[in-house]
Formats: sequence, C-alpha cells, structure tokens
Amino acid sequence: MVRYVERSGVSIEEAIIILDAKNKFEGVLAEYRYLETKFGKLEKDWELDMQSFIKKDNKCYDKMDLRFPDGTRKTIFFDITSFFGKQ
Repeated sequence: MVRYVERSGVSIEEAIIILDAKNKFEGVLAEYRYLETKFGKLEKDWELDMQSFIKKDNKCYDKMDLRFPDGTRKTIFFDITSFFGKQ
C-alpha cells in the first residue's frame, strides 16, 4: 500500500513524499489520487496544466501545475525518488 509523507507540497523542500509504490504506474496513480483527495475530481474541480520532472540533489520530483475553474493556479511538488525508474 502506498504511503505519503504529507507536507505542504508548495516547493521541492516541502514536497509530498510518496513511499512504497511498487512501480512507476502505481506511483503516478498515487499522485493523482492524492490530488483528487485534496482538490476534488480531475477535469471537474481542477485541471492539470503541466507535469514536469525535476532532478535535484540525487532526488526525483514531479511538479504538478494545477488550474481551477475560477482561474486560480497552484503548483504541487511530489518526491518520487522511491519509485522513479521502477518498471
């Protein structure tokens, strides 16, 4: 079962850490599940403008740029080091 180390997610330093994902598919699914838990249904309550990969200090991150129906935007960072590259 995937676990999260919940932090604010507003920066790389505060990235939400995903643990125990068996592979990339499970890890990415966990990212979207987390976002839907926090912000509601994808393509109804928010949209993903862009997803970017960042490598810094031997760690791997996903940067998720979200857009909401009222025009506001939010960026959330996930630390994906634990599952990045696992098939």
